[in-house]
Amino acid sequence: MSRESSDFSQNAQLVHDVLPTLDLPGASRDAIERWLLGPRYAEHRAGLDALVRAAAGGDAAALAELAEAFAGPLPIGTGGRRGKVGPGTNRMNLLLVRETAQGLADAMRAAGDAPRVVVVYDTRRDSARFAHAAALQLVASELDVTLLDVPRPTPELSFMVRRLGCGAGIVMSASHNPPEDNGIKLYGPDGAQVLGERDRQLMRAIIAAGQQDSLPEADAQQRARLRVLDAEAVAREADAPYHAYVLEQRATTGPLRAPGFAVTFSPLHGVGHSSVVPILRACGLTVHPVAAQCDPDDGQFSTVASANPEKPESMAMAIELANQTGAQLVLATDPDADRLGACARDARRGGAFTPIDGNRLGVLMLDHVLRHVTPPKDAWVLTTLVTSPLIGALARAHGVDVVDDLLVGFKHHAGMMREQERRPLLFGCEESHGFMRGNGVRDKDGACAALLLAERAALAHVEGRTLHDELEAIWCEHGYHRERTANLWVSGLAGSRAIAEAMARWRETPPTRVGGLAVTSAIDRAGGQRTGSPTRDLPGNVLVYNLEGDGRACRLVLRPSGTEPKLKIYALARSAAGIAPARLREVADAVDALIDEVLADAERQVRANMGSTPA
Repeated sequence: MSRESSDFSQNAQLVHDVLPTLDLPGASRDAIERWLLGPRYAEHRAGLDALVRAAAGGDAAALAELAEAFAGPLPIGTGGRRGKVGPGTNRMNLLLVRETAQGLADAMRAAGDAPRVVVVYDTRRDSARFAHAAALQLVASELDVTLLDVPRPTPELSFMVRRLGCGAGIVMSASHNPPEDNGIKLYGPDGAQVLGERDRQLMRAIIAAGQQDSLPEADAQQRARLRVLDAEAVAREADAPYHAYVLEQRATTGPLRAPGFAVTFSPLHGVGHSSVVPILRACGLTVHPVAAQCDPDDGQFSTVASANPEKPESMAMAIELANQTGAQLVLATDPDADRLGACARDARRGGAFTPIDGNRLGVLMLDHVLRHVTPPKDAWVLTTLVTSPLIGALARAHGVDVVDDLLVGFKHHAGMMREQERRPLLFGCEESHGFMRGNGVRDKDGACAALLLAERAALAHVEGRTLHDELEAIWCEHGYHRERTANLWVSGLAGSRAIAEAMARWRETPPTRVGGLAVTSAIDRAGGQRTGSPTRDLPGNVLVYNLEGDGRACRLVLRPSGTEPKLKIYALARSAAGIAPARLREVADAVDALIDEVLADAERQVRANMGSTPA
């Protein structure tokens, strides 16, 4: 008996004798049966038989893994499809990648998009393999594909889609998710992630591709439609034009002459050093990369607990290097280099490096641009309903139009830009360390953000100031603003249900008081808005509460994450403008205390509505 026949026989026995004994939904058991017996799943089901046997033997963790892995198609969220790598309909694997690529090809054909796609991947251990599989699936559908065959940033993919006139783009990345995850981000012809009806049409096409008996295979003639760019070609045809575009987004011109100023930078084992380092050096800045974290590390991220620059601890090695070299600014990007984190020396803390959160980084960048750039006619600023209101205040103070009620995710920024293509984007941001400037990249861009922040820091250094000093000056003029976010992490299907239950309960019975303040109004974005803008009016699973009392006010927002298993709770508050520098600390302490009180009480109330939640 052949090995293949033996495996089929053993799996048939599992399906007949073992699978019916497992406490799983019928749809999940049917899907597991297909994966165990179907020829199309042979190369994708490694380890599934052992998992089924373990579950049958009483292993609760194995049963939970089966239930989650086969809970349905992996959905399209804020950043495409992403999840744990492994066998299953709700997992990232070669088959899901091929089905997604086939669905994309079918949706492109139905929409009449240009039959060209560019594919990029990051440094995760499966990313290159998944990228090649997606590229071959696309050419099997008579599409021309350009594959950048060295790891490169997500914003470079967005730029290349527009530069090459493609109908779509794909990047293989799970951003800063854990090492066991991977993902596939899908971009439309404008270089932005899909949105609205196009999102729904694409998901329908992907589901339909998953229901086909077989997927087309590329023949020799079709394979000729795949153009693979090696490192030298990528540097010439992709890096050079992208870097030139980012440099055009500078707020100043000429070399940055800031004696004694230097930056340390970490890509956190990702791709950021391919963009951030050459771009900063092109401005005349001294940059010290963290060598150990420029190593892709086989996608293990072994030097960090989380490769997320939103978390200050991810920059520990960069701070150590900065202290050794005397640098003044520490920067880090996430593995696909679309988010930026930063720490700057703080004279009030003895010159120690202090992190700056995403809201305040956006404030520093926008204020820098407004100080040095004459806004073009009809220029605008785009941000979200959970980003610091100081962004809108700065823009309006300079007579610049601002949209500050967008749902989270840069596909909404891009949607606004698509509605008004001719309007120049002065700046765009969101609280989770995403920033953009200019119209050529339709996603957040860590390299562009690093450029703007390093510019600001270098100019401040020349005047003997730090980024923390710059923030205090902004607060004194426009009011002290503070924003904090609590993340309620969950796990598995039970966790997802707990989040849904908490949101439902707050909709049905909203709180009347939070943190000692009365709820004066509530907005449920599930029904969308009526502004007349298709993008601004999109529905979202977001609850907004305005709180007031004793002359104090705060905004509270609840939103399930679109990319990670957590419920996010945001609290935003501010003081009046025109603060005397001598009173700034007193005013800041009062606002900080209010934020902390509101957030603690909101978290307590939400957890009570989540019931017994697996954390």
